[in-house]
Amino acid sequence: MTGPLPLAGADGGVGAADAGRPLGRLGRRRDRAGLTGAVGFQRRPLETLARGRRTGGRLFPLTSAVAGRMLVVGAPELAHEVLFAPPGTCLAGAANRRILPVLPANSVLTLDGEAHSQRRRELAPMFRGEGLTAIAPVIRELAAREVDRWPLGRPFAVLPRMRSLALRVAVRLILGIEDSARVQQVERHLSEALRPYSMLSGMSALARLGPLSPQAAADRGQRAFARGVAEVVRCGHLWDEASPRLLAPDEVFALLLAAHETTATGLAWAIELLAWAPDAADAVACELQGPQRPSLDAVIWESLRLRPPLVDIVRQVNAPMRLEGRSVPSGTLLLIPPPLIHREAATAEGDRFDIARFRDRQPDPRTWLPFGGGERRCLGAPLAMLELREVLPQIIERFELLPARSEPERPRLHGTALVPANGSCVVLRQRRK
Repeated sequence: MTGPLPLAGADGGVGAADAGRPLGRLGRRRDRAGLTGAVGFQRRPLETLARGRRTGGRLFPLTSAVAGRMLVVGAPELAHEVLFAPPGTCLAGAANRRILPVLPANSVLTLDGEAHSQRRRELAPMFRGEGLTAIAPVIRELAAREVDRWPLGRPFAVLPRMRSLALRVAVRLILGIEDSARVQQVERHLSEALRPYSMLSGMSALARLGPLSPQAAADRGQRAFARGVAEVVRCGHLWDEASPRLLAPDEVFALLLAAHETTATGLAWAIELLAWAPDAADAVACELQGPQRPSLDAVIWESLRLRPPLVDIVRQVNAPMRLEGRSVPSGTLLLIPPPLIHREAATAEGDRFDIARFRDRQPDPRTWLPFGGGERRCLGAPLAMLELREVLPQIIERFELLPARSEPERPRLHGTALVPANGSCVVLRQRRK
């Protein structure tokens, strides 16, 4: 099939050609179907994606409550084609603003072209080399102190504690703040700026509310965050000593959000999965005293394969392109979901947690996409991997992990993060030496 690709299909979405037309009975039916699809995606994201792939093929439509109508790229080959499209063809910054409109417009996550490249070069030293070497013992110390407070013998939700830990690491790295009271102030300011109502700021239908709209609430939240953080650091701007430029509050907001939420989610999923795979946890425990930890790496890689923290790698088509033999118009939002790509790429039992997949090989970067791919691969990926490698041993060395429920936790959407529905609730038992 060739020709323009309509944005109507499995979710009943309305294509660009339908814009401005009276809805009529068919249009209203499609609109209701699109809303139903958006609700389904929010409640059961993985099942919705799998169903769309079965019924719609390798490139299928989907509606998001915030971003609206999208095309889902559901095959590894197509994902690679999009991620490595010629420069300027598919924009990540513009797409990130549509999928998560609470992000500031002038940050490394939302810029495109040379402006993004320049900002990325300025920030890169913070997330590699000496910056990571210096933060590693800090992560170990913070993790040890956190884990020492965890309760034994009763159900315990890990995700909130991982969020707090990952944020403390991010604040230390990005702002250089160590004092726990000041870190808590930053955490409070960030939480207030990310209230659920603000996360709806991309819904154009709510813009008519003016000062009561989600966008206005998000703007007020970010201004309050800037004032609060400036007060915490006792300075109107935030100085990055690794670079000769000032980090503006908008950049700090975006970096703190990106650097802690996905890492915390990745840690929580690894713990949830290990509770259902005690043999894998035991294999890691047996290696902790040695110099090589292949089981730990395999656990991390497989956990990020089966439960990647984000549902979305997004690109906005900036010039008409052909994909899957079809014409995709400029302005189309493309969604590459790592969970679907990972399952498609698995050679066997893609829905099963099995660290044997990575016992003797590293993940293939063409089909393993928890941190995205191409030139916009996550800047903080080395930090996230370092945290996983430092925090998980602190937990596995102390505890045996037991499921707190009769079934594994389902993923649900929190913004664009795929979090455990019950916060990765496990029962901890002292590990026998």
